[in-house]
Amino acid sequence: MLDDAGNIICKTDQDLFMLDTKDYKYYNIDSEVEIPKCTTLKDHQGNLWEIQRYGCTKTPNVHHPAQLIAGTENVQARAFLRDQRNRWWLATKEDECLRIYDHHNKLIGFLGKDGVISKQPTRFGYRVYCMLQTQMGDVWIGCKPGKLLRLRERIDGSFEILYIPCDGLAGKGIYHIVEDFAGRLWVATFGSGIFFVEHPGDTSPSCFGMGGNDKVRRLLVTKSSNLIAATTNGLLVGHLNSHDAQHTSFRRITRDGRRAESLAGNATMDVVNYGEGEILVAMENNGIDIISEDSLLADIPSFRHYSTANSSLTSDACLAIVSKSDGKIFIVCSDRLMEWNPSSDQTTTYASYFWNMRCRFSEERPTLLPDSSWIFGQEQGAYRATRHHLETRGHKPPLVFTELRISGKPADLGVVNYDTLIIHTDERNFSIGYAALDYTDNSSICYRVRLNGGQWSHSSNSRSLSFYDILPGEYTLDVQSTDHYGRWVNNQKSLHIVVLPFWYETWWAKALAWMAILIIITVIVFTTFYIRQLHRQRKELLTKYLSLLNSGNDDSENTASVLPLSVSTSDRRFLERVKQYISENIGNSSANIDEMASMAAVSRSTLNRKLRSLMGVTATQLLIDARLEKAHQMLSANVGQSQVMSVTEVSYKCGYTDPRYFSRCFKQKYGKSPSEYNGVDR
Repeated sequence: MLDDAGNIICKTDQDLFMLDTKDYKYYNIDSEVEIPKCTTLKDHQGNLWEIQRYGCTKTPNVHHPAQLIAGTENVQARAFLRDQRNRWWLATKEDECLRIYDHHNKLIGFLGKDGVISKQPTRFGYRVYCMLQTQMGDVWIGCKPGKLLRLRERIDGSFEILYIPCDGLAGKGIYHIVEDFAGRLWVATFGSGIFFVEHPGDTSPSCFGMGGNDKVRRLLVTKSSNLIAATTNGLLVGHLNSHDAQHTSFRRITRDGRRAESLAGNATMDVVNYGEGEILVAMENNGIDIISEDSLLADIPSFRHYSTANSSLTSDACLAIVSKSDGKIFIVCSDRLMEWNPSSDQTTTYASYFWNMRCRFSEERPTLLPDSSWIFGQEQGAYRATRHHLETRGHKPPLVFTELRISGKPADLGVVNYDTLIIHTDERNFSIGYAALDYTDNSSICYRVRLNGGQWSHSSNSRSLSFYDILPGEYTLDVQSTDHYGRWVNNQKSLHIVVLPFWYETWWAKALAWMAILIIITVIVFTTFYIRQLHRQRKELLTKYLSLLNSGNDDSENTASVLPLSVSTSDRRFLERVKQYISENIGNSSANIDEMASMAAVSRSTLNRKLRSLMGVTATQLLIDARLEKAHQMLSANVGQSQVMSVTEVSYKCGYTDPRYFSRCFKQKYGKSPSEYNGVDR
């Protein structure tokens, strides 16, 4: 029993315990608490639970919304027809009966082999596999083995039954009959291909075969007068010749394993029109294919595939399909009925409990009856379902979250009481279990889930959802289920999930990281500009310094005016001494760095370090640049003079003992040889 707080009181032979439904722990309670004796319980769904000596038994409240048509128990419902007088016909296989009902679903009687309707069960004498009423009002019946019959109603309500001979139908079965826009009939046979009746209204119509031994299950005549046949070996497609049906040729379309857009499978079961120019193909084990009529007639047709792998369909074993007026599709499967909306990809599955516990459908298409109910064929009889049965929801099983499983930790059953779930940084691989609490039958219940209000997942019987290395953040998990009939109900359950971040995944850590990146970029840009400016200043100082070296002006005040104000007094004196040494020894080929350092009153290393810092060059390079700049001035002075110095003389005056080496150095710096510079020879 339950106490006032919802905890479970457990009684044994000696003691009483309380199971706390919040922490799932047992607690001792006073043994004097009065426990009412109760050996039976009827739950909210009408199931009866009974305590017995060795346990507990349940007697379910069995109810199946779909109604079995009386008299069809344990016989296969094989063919349906709704005629022009709003009667509907039902053919069953094993008892070979053909029943006729009025528009109130009241049995009119059984049609006998003599064409008379009898109130008593009467064998029709043939196993009827398909029925069609033509525009002229005749009823055509295809049987197995191959018999083609035409029924024409008399004034007294009986029927004239005419057998139509068809060569090549012996031992075969007629599975489908359709009428084209010219009033001709096309007959699908299982083993002898396609037949046609040219003038079905004649006194003695003739039946002709198109050749072949295809096993054809269904036929479809499109608005463009194309005939499509669903066979065990792909589709047959042909354009109907309006003048001579025998000249109609067919092209076979089969599965091409090299093309993903080819037909999903060769074992096709049914083909119907859908919408404007769309064609649906049902396959025995590959779900549904959709294609436009134009694409079907193209050299390389492209199909769109829908199956349990990529859509909301719950079965791929499709036996028959029929279009509804609301844009949805009834898909008959071996053990269930699916109502599918192709545009939204939403499916309602009517499972076995909706029909009977031995649910096994036949290949017949469902038929809409005059009262807007539907009739469905099964191996165990014909079942009728009204709009109320199909659309009205009864018991809505509540959804609960049953457990939380985190890698390496015991299952947490307390999740049943959680509204918000906190996932720590070391718990990002976890799974959540859920269940619909239906105590009648939960074997056919399907579930679907979604995160943050997104698209619903494909429905399945799975009762858990796993997350792997989920990103930090807040999520809303929604779960919804069907009832035990397979119909979706409004029992959505939500769970708020908060995944905590690592420190480096927090907003402030990311902000600091971006700030650090911004600072680094700023430092790099500033340093780059600073270095470029420093190089430019050093280059400008070097250029002015070299011009002073070769100007012949030894005035120290003139030198000081060239130097920037940032140069210290000691550095100014240092540069003046270096300038003095170079000026005095620019033509001395024996001048060396040690003497320059001595003249500057610094060591050799200090000399180089200071020159690099101030002008970006070493002492050696400064001496070379000063000599080349001096040579440049001397060669420039030759231009326009009647008496000029030769290149050899210039090289000697600038401290070079080898004129050729001087020429190479000069050309490397100025891009021209000394001779090319002023047009003089050596």
